[in-house]
Amino acid sequence: MGMKDESGQIRLKCPVCDGVDFEMQESRQNGRWGLTSHRMTLYICGECRYVLHFHDAHSIFNPG
Repeated sequence: MGMKDESGQIRLKCPVCDGVDFEMQESRQNGRWGLTSHRMTLYICGECRYVLHFHDAHSIFNPG
């Protein structure tokens, strides 16, 4: 799902179409009973619109 470029940085690659151009958006989703809120970073493939979700570790149970 990722590959390193010339500078050693990890570059995302779409698992569906192998696209490498992404739009980044922030998202928030409530937990099962609405007691928690999960922050996520979404990367949307510019070719096929597949969405990659990355969870932010900060929550009310892990404020770090």
